[in-house]
Amino acid sequence: MQKNNKLFDRLLAEYILQTISAEDKEKMFSMILQTPSYKEQYEKAMKLNALLRVPTFKSSKDTDYLLFKEKANIHSIIPPWKSTRKFTMFKHIAAAVALILLSSISSIYLYTKHNDSNQEISWVETSTPLGGQTRLLLPDGTVAWVNSKSELKYSSLFGITDRQLYLKGEAYFEVKKNKELPFSIHAGDMTVTATGTQFNVRSYPEDDKWEINLLEGGVDVVLSGKLYSLIPDEKIIYDRTSNLAVIEQVDANLAMQWTKGKLSFYQASIPEIYKMLEKHFNVRIVVESNKLKEEYFMGSINLDMSLSEILSYLDVDKKYKFEVKNDIISVKEK
Repeated sequence: MQKNNKLFDRLLAEYILQTISAEDKEKMFSMILQTPSYKEQYEKAMKLNALLRVPTFKSSKDTDYLLFKEKANIHSIIPPWKSTRKFTMFKHIAAAVALILLSSISSIYLYTKHNDSNQEISWVETSTPLGGQTRLLLPDGTVAWVNSKSELKYSSLFGITDRQLYLKGEAYFEVKKNKELPFSIHAGDMTVTATGTQFNVRSYPEDDKWEINLLEGGVDVVLSGKLYSLIPDEKIIYDRTSNLAVIEQVDANLAMQWTKGKLSFYQASIPEIYKMLEKHFNVRIVVESNKLKEEYFMGSINLDMSLSEILSYLDVDKKYKFEVKNDIISVKEK
């Protein structure tokens, strides 16, 4: 037990200083879920971390800062200027906590609200900026990848009384099985429910069409009061303009290739691909050719390539020219 305690102390210290490896992070959260004393130790460290960073958060609400909260409730954080004694007790470790780096990939913010019983519920929100991807290990053991320009939110009751998530954008999930607590994702007026499965959800608020691709298991999708059930290698396409949904057979594995730094397509239209590139590179691509709107692409794109390289790669026959002005790229016929 003493050996495990030392291991956990080391992992927790590395996590706070953000020097922990992905493998060790999963090991740490596994220990937290299995041992109540480790969960309590972790929560105290996170509360202290938040306490010491309140002035920074107060002075700039838009500043990215990482606060990974697991399972149990976090109660209101008392600002240090209202409790000088408490702040003094902890100031000897402030130097270590100050080494925590602000994340440029993912931001998780803490929110609280009162329910009917006056019990405070904390919320964890992950926001991934343009061009980034964030991998999360959720409190129930589910792995979630949050794509560029996307947000994922869940409460401190996640994995205890429910498994409810709120998504804006795109995310891929490898859901931990738990038949007692169905796993549900709410994206606008769409709800996706599963007990244990792998699937990808694309639901950007600005897009006219949303998609769910199922790799393994099964999911139920509720849209406008209608229930749709998917089996592996099926996807549902929801047209928000017409309020219609269709199910198609696909190679669903293609939909999650973005987690590996690639975009993979089977007979995807060029304008559809441009939409994905816009989110990744934070640009606007305007198609000024009716001919291009009818062209399709099958294959993979490495996201390590520059945007100009990708556009040239898609223009196989070199029939188009690209004009750049500010953040707008116009595609015209030569």
